[in-house]
Amino acid sequence: METMNIRKAIFALSVALGISVSLQAQTVSGRLVDEESRPMAFANVVILSPEDSSYIAGTVSREDGTFSLNNSSGQERLLRVSSVGYVTIYKRCSGGDMGVIGMKTDENVLGEVVVKSQLPVTRLGDEGLITNVEGSVLSRMGTANDVLARIPGLQRKKDGFEVFGKGTPLIYINGRKLRDKEELAQLSSEDIKSVEVIHNPGARYDASVGAVVRIRTVKRQGDGFGFRLSGDYNQSENTDLNGQADVNYRHGGLDVFGMVGIARYVTRAYDRLEQQTFADTLWTQRNNYRNDTDARTLRGRVGFNYDFNDRHSIGVRYDIVKTLRRHDNGTFKSDVQAFGEPYDVLSSATSMRSDAKPTHSLNAYYAGKIGKGELEWDADYYSSDNTDRSQNLENSAEHDDRTVTSENVVSNKLAATKLSFTHPLWGGSASVGGEYTFTDRHDDYINPEGYVPTSYSRIREHNLAAYVQYSHPLPFGQVSAGVRYEHVDFDYFDNGTFMPSQSRTYDNLFPNVSLSGQLGKVQFQLSYAARTQRPSYSQLSNNVLYANRFTWQTGNPRLKPTITHDITAVAAWRFMQAMVSYKLNRDYIFYWGTTVEGQSAVTLLNRINHGRLPQLTVFVSASPTIGLWNPSIGAGMLKQWLTMTAAGEERRYNKPVFMAQWNNVFNLPAGFVVNADFNYQSRGNVQNLEMKDEHYVLNIGVRKSLLNDALSLELRGNDLLHRMKDGTLMYFERAMMYDKSWSDTRSVTLTVRYKFNTARSKYRGTGAGHDARGRM
Repeated sequence: METMNIRKAIFALSVALGISVSLQAQTVSGRLVDEESRPMAFANVVILSPEDSSYIAGTVSREDGTFSLNNSSGQERLLRVSSVGYVTIYKRCSGGDMGVIGMKTDENVLGEVVVKSQLPVTRLGDEGLITNVEGSVLSRMGTANDVLARIPGLQRKKDGFEVFGKGTPLIYINGRKLRDKEELAQLSSEDIKSVEVIHNPGARYDASVGAVVRIRTVKRQGDGFGFRLSGDYNQSENTDLNGQADVNYRHGGLDVFGMVGIARYVTRAYDRLEQQTFADTLWTQRNNYRNDTDARTLRGRVGFNYDFNDRHSIGVRYDIVKTLRRHDNGTFKSDVQAFGEPYDVLSSATSMRSDAKPTHSLNAYYAGKIGKGELEWDADYYSSDNTDRSQNLENSAEHDDRTVTSENVVSNKLAATKLSFTHPLWGGSASVGGEYTFTDRHDDYINPEGYVPTSYSRIREHNLAAYVQYSHPLPFGQVSAGVRYEHVDFDYFDNGTFMPSQSRTYDNLFPNVSLSGQLGKVQFQLSYAARTQRPSYSQLSNNVLYANRFTWQTGNPRLKPTITHDITAVAAWRFMQAMVSYKLNRDYIFYWGTTVEGQSAVTLLNRINHGRLPQLTVFVSASPTIGLWNPSIGAGMLKQWLTMTAAGEERRYNKPVFMAQWNNVFNLPAGFVVNADFNYQSRGNVQNLEMKDEHYVLNIGVRKSLLNDALSLELRGNDLLHRMKDGTLMYFERAMMYDKSWSDTRSVTLTVRYKFNTARSKYRGTGAGHDARGRM
């Protein structure tokens, strides 16, 4: 991190502390609770002039129900507290602690909200855009996957979700890091209270995090036993089946929960690849590939948490996943030309069998209040072991045939702990914390025939982090500043020998500062943050994987982390939201290809670092309500500036990518909900790739509730136009590659759910070591 950036961070912190001291005497604070003495989060707290009720200052209560804002003049003012479904409260105030303020349910208003089920209001909170789900039409969508797909700025991809322009986010459920994306399918939409999207996370989050999605669930009350059963039948070119049973028992402060699920996923993927290699001979390949995967998994979960009182809670959670079967079978045909003349025809039959030991995840947490402070502690352990045995029967029309076998043995171990403490300070809030993560990964690749090198690699990493974050209310909003320090020791071993030249030690400071507030009816936030993106462990591996005799793939142990400087502005007005972000990336990690020394016809695919990559993202959305019709419309642009030398020419990758979303929900009588969603993505440049195909994705579904919503039936049509296809053009050092890929995404899904006396678990563990887990 450059010295100038460190000075800026220190200056920003000094400014924040200076402001806090000057405003200390006029701070108005308090804590909101409901009729059950539970904290009231996200209630609107506003200071008004008693003469004409004009707006002076405002904020939103935190998760623990506390609030603080500034009465700049120190004169007696009017405090207004409001929240959907509760009676609005007015109190006289001038400064100091208002104590505990109790909110009472407004039965008439609450009933009206439930009956109308209007599209949720999205507002700007202290950190990001918060969308209310409870009592809205989104609560009837089905699962958390269906809710997130309709949140402004979130895009549903084949393998998860992305925040437009920010990449794959970390997802938290009640403060606990999402460990398995299948949990989103397991979480019912009616159990979700709100979804918050943080576009520029602060110092309390890992420096590799580009965006955060925080899901908060409805707090169910009452003791007893409950269960939920669910099943999915998905028909595409193949048949997928998924079944799950959840149980929960609550008594007093004790909450015991468990889950068992079994799934069968059968997928078919297609790939058409045209490749030219500009070596001593101009080699041209036209490849067609099809792969079928049959995977069957059994997963289980058990845990408990115990609330000693409203100030102290502990919990333990254990997850196990066993892959019962994983078979991959593929066919590969390649027409090879040399200088435009036929050279060879290669036909391959590939197969892979996975032998995986159970994956174990263990988490323990403590959450408590000490005086006015809040203490949170988490510890995590994770282990996985997997062996993939592959065989490639390659037949050549003109040359020798090959049988290539390989064994890839991967073992991962992780231990991590995290501690944070938050306390009121100088009329604001200060948070300090630290995190330690240890990872140990063995990655062996064995090719008995010797077509590619056999390798035995090991990566051992220690990651130590500490942070401080301070926020303080202003007359029109809030200022927040912080800094995170991360120390990383990365040790690389090749065939059991420590490799100093490929090992690394990093010491970095990552500052952040943000300003949020409200001007009239417009809410806004302006923020800056520095962060990093470390290469995954597979990208660092020196294993060489064999595709065919002309194409290999490997990692690059010399890769450096990417450093990103991010400036983001977010605004919200009524049912409209907007986001603008500018990022400057240094040492960005690109997909690349080189020729193999002594074998110029062979292209070796890997990763490299490249100097600078500036990126601009713009996104706007609107979510009005028109009778029974609830549309949500969004549009965005991703623009970058990149020039690279590839295939002997200087090439520019500056074409913008445009996207559009048009989601429609029709909230009909008799328990019916119908949705029709359309998503579009244009051609353009992303990194050093040119996307040559447009995406058109149409999803339609209908849901019916029965037995007072204890039973629900849902029928969905996914990717009905079958246009979720990728076509990318890539230029490398001495090669060009055009890749057209798609899979069996067009499908029909039938889902049945039944619940009895269900209650969401109150588990509040947040988890530690998530960056390392993801890189595994």
